[in-house]
Amino acid sequence: MVKLKRFGMDWRGIASWQSLTMPPSESSDPVIVALGYFGPWQWRMLLLVALVKVPAAWQMMSILFLASSPESFGGMYFCARTDRDRWTPQEWIEKWHPKSNKYLNGFDPCFVYAGYANDSAPSPYNDGLIGCKDFEFLVDRTTMITQWSLVCDRNRLINVVQSLYLFGIFCGGVVTYSLLKIISPRTIIVVGAALQVAAGIALALQPIYILHCFLKFLVGLSACIMFSAGYQIVVDVTSGQPKLIAGVCYELFWSFGALSLGWMNEAARSWVNLQLMITCPTLLFILLCWFLPDSPRWLIAHGKHKQAENLLRSAAKVNGNILPDDYAVSKPDKPATNNEAEKEPLEKMKVFCCQLIWISTIVTYYGGLLNFRNVGGTNLPGRTTIAGVAEIVGTIIGLVLVLKSRYKIGFMSFLLFIGGICCVCSWAITPNFMGSRGGWAMVGLAVVGRISIACSLAVMTNGGTADYIPIARRPFITMLLLTGGRFFLMGAPFLNSLAFYADSITLSAYGVLILVAALSSFYLFFTSEYKHGPLTARILPKASSNVKPKKPSDENIVGTHINPCFVNDEGIERVI
Repeated sequence: MVKLKRFGMDWRGIASWQSLTMPPSESSDPVIVALGYFGPWQWRMLLLVALVKVPAAWQMMSILFLASSPESFGGMYFCARTDRDRWTPQEWIEKWHPKSNKYLNGFDPCFVYAGYANDSAPSPYNDGLIGCKDFEFLVDRTTMITQWSLVCDRNRLINVVQSLYLFGIFCGGVVTYSLLKIISPRTIIVVGAALQVAAGIALALQPIYILHCFLKFLVGLSACIMFSAGYQIVVDVTSGQPKLIAGVCYELFWSFGALSLGWMNEAARSWVNLQLMITCPTLLFILLCWFLPDSPRWLIAHGKHKQAENLLRSAAKVNGNILPDDYAVSKPDKPATNNEAEKEPLEKMKVFCCQLIWISTIVTYYGGLLNFRNVGGTNLPGRTTIAGVAEIVGTIIGLVLVLKSRYKIGFMSFLLFIGGICCVCSWAITPNFMGSRGGWAMVGLAVVGRISIACSLAVMTNGGTADYIPIARRPFITMLLLTGGRFFLMGAPFLNSLAFYADSITLSAYGVLILVAALSSFYLFFTSEYKHGPLTARILPKASSNVKPKKPSDENIVGTHINPCFVNDEGIERVI
């Protein structure tokens, strides 16, 4: 038995995990022996690593402000005048543009009467309409829309840009999973940060749309490998319930980025300035990487025992732990085998439900955030701030369910049902004179859905999936489930574009996705959690000296980003 010295700071209960008598199954783990479950060293490391989530949120949401429509900040656009000396903008609009309540400025800027070419025609209204090819913008700031005239039929090119960014996220997860087999998480983070800085600055300085799309893909790729590798470090150096708390705190930094971006845009006043503002802080993070520790488990698994031992000894001093005299770092022993467990069949229906939940959660969490452009009027910074606060509330609710509730999936399904119904009910809002249902009532309904889906993300990230997948297959299948959700996320920008026809179409579509997640969660609850109890509750170590020993492979089952480099002697991957 190994005892950990309790450090002398008041960590409001977290310190109690440090003053424990460890069960035999954990006393052979050099990382837990040195670090304990959580301490000041892990807390400092978490705050440093989690910084990668803030620029990731900025880059993800940036399209809302980089390509904001002129109407959203008091501007307008219209078909280019044939003679600017003869026509003022107002005179041109009144004579040649058809009236339309569908647009905020009261006219259709995409079409003009066919007689505009012969502007001396006395009655142009009988000649029909033709689409505009060139546009003029009356704005006090520049955006991607004003630079490349991405309006009317060309507006869908904005969706192409964001979809390519999401394609980078999709590829980034697979790339990180592969790189972790040969490259340490810290190195991956540094490489990703350097790539993000280079691509992000190039985005702001180059004038070519096609090149912009390619660079956007690189930014998405770099963002994903940064926060995926960062999460791996977080789960590698924490254990037990503190692992759950650390994982949720890591995700909260995304919400901090989401609620701050809108106000950064107000200061930038230009899409080029904003792109530089959300990219340059990553330069500072590259400098801070000097203080960023690597994953000790990765070092041990790759035979770098001396480097791992030096890291763990210095971390143990920070945490106030007294290491035993015979402390040494070596590759973990062969885990206890259980032939029946290794041959445990995969329950395909439950895995299918997990996939539906992941698809609904990822598409709604990230795509629904981009959809806040279409609800609530013109105050976009205020709406994104509200969305960020809703994410924080939902994430904290999810953490409480994971830590305190015996039936976390059951309660999650109930919250998802409420959120889905609220989003679908956006059709019930009375439209205004323009036919729009957008307003604070729709924002309120969207916020309820956002809270529920943030709760779902917190629960699924912290053990929700692992409960239904055999340990031997867990790393690869969990990666597939997450990648499947990201694949469908690439279509979210085009789904959001349907709001042009009716504000409530997209919010209702996300409501249907939330209801799909609710039904899938209820199936898992009724067929597994309700009958047998949650697996996570039986696996997480308790703060007691009489913990029943467990297999080493039973420990870190939580997390969606899995380090595939830890393989037992039978060649079976397991999460460490």
